[in-house]
Amino acid sequence: MSIRHFDWFKKHETEDEVLHKLRRLYGVACERLALKPDSGFIEAAMAADPEEARRDPVRRLARHLFTYKLAMPSGAWGLLGLGLLHSVLLEVAREDGKKAAPVRISRAEAHDLAGLASRLLLPEVDQKDVRRAAAFVEFLLRTKGPKGFIAFGRNMGVDGSVDAASQAATGLSAGALELKWQDALKPDASDKGPVYLVLWVMRAAASHKMLLFFFLLANAVQILYAVKVPVWLQGLFDDGIKPSNVEVIRTYLSYLIWGFLASSAFGVLLDYTVAKLGPRILNETRARMFKKINNIDARDLASADNDEIIADFSNDLTVVEKAVIWAVPGLFSKGLMLIGSVVVAFTLDRNLAIATLATLIIAFWLPRGFSRRAVRFNYERGAEDSKLARIVKETLLMQRVIRIFGLRDLQSRFFTSQLGRLFKSSYHQYFSSGLVGRTTSFGVSAAQLVVIALGAVQSVDGLVSSGTIVAFITLLLTIGGAAGFIGAQLPLLIQGIGGLERVEALLAKPDAAPDPQTPEPIDGPVHALRFDEVSFSYEGGITAIDKISLSIDCPKRVMVVGPSGSGKSTILRLIENQFSPSSGHVRLNGVDLRLLGEAQIRSLISLVPQEAQLFQTSVRENIRMGKLDATDAEVEAAAKAADIHDIIMALSDGYDTNVGEGGNKLSGGQRQRIAIARAILRDPQILLLDEATSALDPASREAVEATLRKVTAGRTVVAITHELTQCEHADLIYVVRNGRLEESGTHASLLAADGVYADLWQRSMIAGSEGVVPRDQLLDRLRKRPVLQGVPESFLEHLLARMTVESVAADTVLIEERKPAGRMIFITQGEAQQSIRLSDGTWMPVAVLEAGDAVGEYAALETAEEFTRVVTRKACRLLTIDQTSLRALLDSEPEIKDRIVAALAARHEAMMEHYAWQKLQQQAQPQ
Repeated sequence: MSIRHFDWFKKHETEDEVLHKLRRLYGVACERLALKPDSGFIEAAMAADPEEARRDPVRRLARHLFTYKLAMPSGAWGLLGLGLLHSVLLEVAREDGKKAAPVRISRAEAHDLAGLASRLLLPEVDQKDVRRAAAFVEFLLRTKGPKGFIAFGRNMGVDGSVDAASQAATGLSAGALELKWQDALKPDASDKGPVYLVLWVMRAAASHKMLLFFFLLANAVQILYAVKVPVWLQGLFDDGIKPSNVEVIRTYLSYLIWGFLASSAFGVLLDYTVAKLGPRILNETRARMFKKINNIDARDLASADNDEIIADFSNDLTVVEKAVIWAVPGLFSKGLMLIGSVVVAFTLDRNLAIATLATLIIAFWLPRGFSRRAVRFNYERGAEDSKLARIVKETLLMQRVIRIFGLRDLQSRFFTSQLGRLFKSSYHQYFSSGLVGRTTSFGVSAAQLVVIALGAVQSVDGLVSSGTIVAFITLLLTIGGAAGFIGAQLPLLIQGIGGLERVEALLAKPDAAPDPQTPEPIDGPVHALRFDEVSFSYEGGITAIDKISLSIDCPKRVMVVGPSGSGKSTILRLIENQFSPSSGHVRLNGVDLRLLGEAQIRSLISLVPQEAQLFQTSVRENIRMGKLDATDAEVEAAAKAADIHDIIMALSDGYDTNVGEGGNKLSGGQRQRIAIARAILRDPQILLLDEATSALDPASREAVEATLRKVTAGRTVVAITHELTQCEHADLIYVVRNGRLEESGTHASLLAADGVYADLWQRSMIAGSEGVVPRDQLLDRLRKRPVLQGVPESFLEHLLARMTVESVAADTVLIEERKPAGRMIFITQGEAQQSIRLSDGTWMPVAVLEAGDAVGEYAALETAEEFTRVVTRKACRLLTIDQTSLRALLDSEPEIKDRIVAALAARHEAMMEHYAWQKLQQQAQPQ
C-alpha cells in the first residue's frame, strides 16, 4: 500500500508539490483523529528513515504518525494503519477539496477481522483487504470516536490481537463487533441465506450423478402424488360420491391407493439416497479441509488459531452435516411440493389460488430480517464455542501446572467468564433462529384461515363445488405441512450456513507456493549452503531477519546463536523451506530452494525439534515416519544409532509399544532419542537441530548431546542453541542479533574478538545451565561489569559473599518504576521484560532481559528512583544483594564507593533523559 496507487501523485512530482500533499494528508489525519498537528512533524518523519522517505513518503509519514504520535504497537499497523491511510488518501486525492464518500463494502466482506489484521501485516497485501480495513476504520471512528480508535489500536499488541483490542475498546468480543459492523452496512444481495446453502449442496451433489438421479426421481414421484391427491379428491367427490357413481369411486380410490404405495416405496429410495449422498458430500469437504491444512502457506498457518481449525472439523462440520442430511433435502422437497400445490390450486379455483399465493408470499417474507440476524449470531456462536474449547484444552494440557500453582480458581473464572459470553451468543442464536420458524408458521396458519374462510363464503354462494372445497382443504394441509416443515428446519439450516461460512473461510486461505513444474536437480552430494542477502518478515513491518548472507561449505558442524528473538529459528525455517524469503535467496549447491521441489528438499534435510513431537502410534511407526519405506531392520538400526534400542526392548511391547498422546508414556529423553532415530533414518545430508536438548534435564542433555555428536559425524549440521558450551565443538559459529548477522567464526576466534558472542558466552557462564555457577566464573563476570571494572579483587569477593540465590515465578515484579531500587539483581536463568509507562497508563516494552543481565544497580545511590519496570516473563533464578547490605559494603570502601556512585549517577541521569525522550516520542496527543 503506497501512494503509487493514486493517480494524483503521478501528476505532482516536484518536492514542493509532494510536500504540499503530505501536509494535506497529515492535516486530514489529525482532523480525523482529533490530534493537534506539530509544525515539524513531517520533517521529523522523513528524517527518521530517509530511505523509506525517498521510496514512499506517504507510508513513512503514516508509520511515523502511528509510532510516535499514537504510540501504536506494530500489530495495529495493518488493520488500522493501512485502513486509515487508504481512507485519508481518498479524501486527499479529491481535487475539489470536498469530503470523500465513505468506503463501501458488502456485508459479506465485514467479517473475519482477525484474519484481515493478520494478512495486512504481510509484505504483499491485497487491495481488497486494504479497502475492507478502511471501511472498518471509518466504522470504528464513527461509532467509538478517536479515543475508541486509539484504545483499540493500543490493545492490539505486537501480534495484532483483534479480540483483546475489541474487548478493551468496546466491551464486545470481535465476533459481536463484526455483527455491529455488519448491521451498520446497507443490506446487499450477497448476504447469505438458506438458498446459499441449498445451492452449495446442489453443486457438491452434481459429481454424484447416479445418486442425484435417484434423489430427483424419488422426489418427483412424491411431489406428483402430493399434488395429484387434491385433484383426485375433487373428482372423487364431484364425479363419484355426489352422483353415486361406483365405477368412478373405484377408479379414484385405486389412484389414491397405488399412488400411496408408489410414494411410500420411493420415499424409502429417497431416504437411501440422502443417507449416502450427504455423508459423501461431507467427507469430500473434510478431505478438502485436511488437504488445506497440509498445504496452507506456513505464514498463515503460524498466525492461525489451531483451536478454531479443530472447531471447524468438529462443531462447524457437525451443524453443516445436520443441515445437509435433514434440512436441505426436506427444504428442496417441500419447496417444490409447495410450488406444485400452488400451481394445482390455480387449476381448481383462481380466486382461492390468488388468496393462497398472496398470503404465502407474506408468510415467507416476514422472517427475512430474523433470518439474516440469525445467520450472523450463529457465526459469533461458533467463535465463542472455539474459545471455550481452547480453555478446556489448555486446562487438560496444563493440569500439572494448574495443580502445583493452585490455579483451579483462576481457570474456573476464565471458564465461567467464557460461559457467560457463550450463553449470550447462544441466546441470541437460538432466539433469532426460533423467531424465523415461528413467524413462518404464523404466516402459513394465517394463510390457511384466510383461504378456508374465503372458500366457505364462496361455497355458501354456490360459486365453488364441495369437491373443490375438499381439494383446497387438502391442498392447504399439504401447503401447511410443507411450510411448517420448512419453518421448523430453517433454524437448522441457519446454523449450517454459519458453520459453512467458517469452513469456507478456512478453505479460502492461501496455499503455499506450488512446486516448480520441472525441479532443478542437485548434482552429486550437497557441498554448499548459502544465504544471499536474505530478508524475511512474519508480519509485514516486523522484520525477523534482515539481509543476512552466510556460507556453509559442507560437511560442517555449524551453530547459530544469539539472544531470544534474534532470528535464529527463522533461519532454520528458511533452510527447511517452510517459508520463502521476502527477498534474497537460500541456495543448495547454488540452486534456489524454491526451484528444487518439495520431494527433493525433504530427501536432503531432516530435523530434530526442540520438543520431540511423536504420533500416537507405536515406537516402530514413529521412527519409520522418517522414511516410510524403511524395513524393520533399518528402523532398529536407527534406534541403535540413537542409543534407544535397549530402552525400547525393555518396554511392554517393545517396538510395538504405543507411545500415547504426544509420546506421554515416555520420558523426555526417550522421546528425544526417538526423534533423533526418526531424523537419521532418512540418512539426510543436512541435519537441523532446533534447541534439540534444551527441554531435557542435565544428565539427559549430556547423554543426548553425546549421541548427537556420534550420529552427526560426517554430516552437515546446522543447530540453534542457547547452550553455548555446545559451540566449543562447532566448525563455524554464526551470531545473529535483531535479525542481522553480527559475527562469524570459531569459538576461540569469537571469544578473542570480545564482541557479541563473547558477551553471550560471559552471560552463559554467570547463568550456567541450571543457575549454579563456579565461583571463579562469577567473579570473572562481575569483574567485567562496567561499573565494577578496576575495583580490587577483595571487594568483588565480599560482594559475591553477600549475594544470595533466589527463585521467582513468572510475572514477578523485580523493579518498579518511580520507586527506589531495593536490591541489585543478576538474572542467572530465565527472562524478564523491561517497560516504561506512557501517560495513558499503558506499558511500552523497551527490552527483554536474559540470563547474565543486571537490574537494580541504582540501589547503590541513596535517592535515585528507577525509571523502568522489570517483570519476569518466565520463572527466573537470581543472584541478589539487598540495598542495606550493598550500601554497607560501599561505605566500608569510600574510594570505591565514590568511583561507583559517580559512574552510576552519570549513567542514571543519561538514562533518565533517554527514556523521557522515548516517552515523548511515543506520546499521543488527543485533544
